[in-house]
Amino acid sequence: MAELVVLNFKAAEGQFGALGDMFRAVLGDTRAFDGCIKVDTYEDEENSTITLVEEWETLAHQQTYLAWRVETGIHDATKDILEGGFDNGVTVHIWGKKTDI
Repeated sequence: MAELVVLNFKAAEGQFGALGDMFRAVLGDTRAFDGCIKVDTYEDEENSTITLVEEWETLAHQQTYLAWRVETGIHDATKDILEGGFDNGVTVHIWGKKTDI
C-alpha cells in the first residue's frame, strides 16, 4: 500500500510567487523520482502557503528522495524563500499507508 506524506511550505513575506516558481521548476524531478506515485499541489495565497500531498510506494522511497533534495542544495535554495528557511518553513505530516477500509 502507498504511503501518504503531506508537506506545508510557508513562504517568507513577499516570496509566495518565488516559492511557486521554485516548485514549478523542481516538481518534475520529484514526480519522476523512483517510488513517487504522484504529487498534488495546493496553494493558499492568503496564508502564503503551498501544500504538497505526496503518494509514495514506501516511506523509504520518500526518505531517499528527501535525502537527495538535501544533498542537492534544497536548504540553500529555499533559505530566503521560506519563512525561517527550510528547517523552520516546512512542516511534514506522514499519514501512513493508504487503506481500503
